[in-house]
Amino acid sequence: MSVLSKLRGVVRRRFGWSRGLKRGWYDVRGLVAVEFALVAAPFLLVLLFVFEISVDLFQQEAMDSALHLAARELQTGNAQNVKDGATFIANYLCPSLGNLLTCNSLYVKVQKISPTSTQDFYNFTTGVLPITAGALDLSSYGSANFCNAGPSELLVVSAIYVSPTIVGGLLPNVLSWSFGGSMVHATLSTVGTVSEGYTATTLSKTSAPAC
Repeated sequence: MSVLSKLRGVVRRRFGWSRGLKRGWYDVRGLVAVEFALVAAPFLLVLLFVFEISVDLFQQEAMDSALHLAARELQTGNAQNVKDGATFIANYLCPSLGNLLTCNSLYVKVQKISPTSTQDFYNFTTGVLPITAGALDLSSYGSANFCNAGPSELLVVSAIYVSPTIVGGLLPNVLSWSFGGSMVHATLSTVGTVSEGYTATTLSKTSAPAC
């Protein structure tokens, strides 16, 4: 075999192996791209669900803390003349939130209760969101149902915060509910309290019709 033939054989073997390796590298990269496409969507969806649950826990903690502070004003008589939810939210609940949540998305209901010897606060609240026909129903959270109490009376104060949902629309009636023509997330907070024996002042506003 001549030297030229040997040289041609070396070139074929060298470049043939190189082209085969390059084709194999492209094949591996294509496989990785397909695997990423299959895994990325579920991973991002789970990540968004975790983010939404984290937001829910943050909203719940903010609502519980703020409502306890606002209900304290009813308990001590500092807010005894408040007779509508909008005033209670603007003057007491919203300042307690410290700009953590949007005040325009808050709804409040205050109930004066008279339990018997066999009842307590739990008998006057379900602890669940008011859902009617699969939709969030906040009709009972209007000013007509804001019933403030006087000295030494029992109150149940409830507040609901409504916010846009991220991926909760994929789980309706679990992480989201229909409200106002769209799917929303709702956070409920409830406080039961007994007003102190403060000195009642003359009410400047008439009581709500439901009181």
